[in-house]
Amino acid sequence: MKYPACLLAAALLLAGCVHGDNVERLQAGMDREQVRSVMGPPEGSTYTPGKDCAYYSVLRDFWSRTPWSMSDRYYVCFTDGKVETYGKATQSAQMTAQ
Repeated sequence: MKYPACLLAAALLLAGCVHGDNVERLQAGMDREQVRSVMGPPEGSTYTPGKDCAYYSVLRDFWSRTPWSMSDRYYVCFTDGKVETYGKATQSAQMTAQ
């Protein structure tokens, strides 16, 4: 009985994460719906006049994972509804995006 409970817990933990291959499909100039179809709904977002950024948790590949760090945070920033920049979010990038 413990085995199915572990699978359920793992599925719930990873449900909000995006696979790393999806990030490689992003391109500058994509609109919000195209990004949503590739990345799914964002975990969060920030807005400044004329620019807003969406944030996603992206699973690391198997060999880069550690028990305390299974995913990285990525951002996609839109200007006038189109992707302008995207990439791995660092603490400094998150601060400037807000």
